[in-house]
Amino acid sequence: TGEPGPELFPQDMMNRVLNKCSNKIKSLGYLEAKGLLELREILSQYLKTYGIDVSPSSILIVSGALQALQLISMSLLPPGSKILMENPSYLKSIHIFQSLGMNLVGLKMDNEGIMSNEILKNVGKKVNTLLYTIPTFHNPTGIVMTEDRRMKILDICQSCRIPIIEDDVYRELWIDEVPPMPLKTKDKNGNVLYLGSISKSLAPGFRIGWVAGPEYVIERLSDIKMQTDYGSSSISQLILTEWISSGFYTEHLEKLRIQLKYRRDTAIEILNKNFKDIAVWDVPKGGFYIWLKLKCNISMNKLFLEAIKEKILINLGNIYD
Repeated sequence: TGEPGPELFPQDMMNRVLNKCSNKIKSLGYLEAKGLLELREILSQYLKTYGIDVSPSSILIVSGALQALQLISMSLLPPGSKILMENPSYLKSIHIFQSLGMNLVGLKMDNEGIMSNEILKNVGKKVNTLLYTIPTFHNPTGIVMTEDRRMKILDICQSCRIPIIEDDVYRELWIDEVPPMPLKTKDKNGNVLYLGSISKSLAPGFRIGWVAGPEYVIERLSDIKMQTDYGSSSISQLILTEWISSGFYTEHLEKLRIQLKYRRDTAIEILNKNFKDIAVWDVPKGGFYIWLKLKCNISMNKLFLEAIKEKILINLGNIYD
């Protein structure tokens, strides 16, 4: 799965955070609909480091970015809406959109991200249309959308009145260089809903993510969230507030990137040694994923079954299509 290995969990830092939090917990009742105010205030400041200027009232705390996609689909998009998305794309997002009656359209990519003319080919006046994109360390290809491509896509979606869901949960996992700023940074008209999470960078078990967008949209999403689960974990929100405010989170990320680089370089070394004659791949600049293409034409289903016999699990590319 796409998550940090258990040996990368910062146990010492977590112990110190929990010790600090233990004296602050007076009760664990329900929080307000948008989530813990202190956490939203800290995230508002944290997002400014990416050039995203949103107030705490324009941030909703969710139980991971996956829930954000569910809430958006349930509350903002009628069944039959058209979702434009990279092909391939994040497996779980495909399942969510399909289960809620959305029509999915896969957009071709090159090494700079979504090909902008692909969006223009799918503009329809009679159907609600939305773009879902993972521009930074894309899942599963690892592609980073270039600055120029981001601006083109923003301009096209703005002129065609296509809202954007920007899934940016991998941003913190850069290895070689800081990636381009989010699409949301250049969004002057509230056209982008920005998704973040600590599931990839710290621990998925916290079940904490966030959505940043226009306040009236966040209000709507928070209403639906309260009807769905009555709010994300209070204790997880308290702990994450301490993580970020104490500086431990930034310190953890610096150490994590060193470990990710070692793991990536080791994986690439193994591929170069064993696969260079039969497959091609790009060296990812961040994230968790290496998208490998076999040169030979073989049955992927047969390969899957043979690999299972050797206790190796492979993800076939077509499940991301």
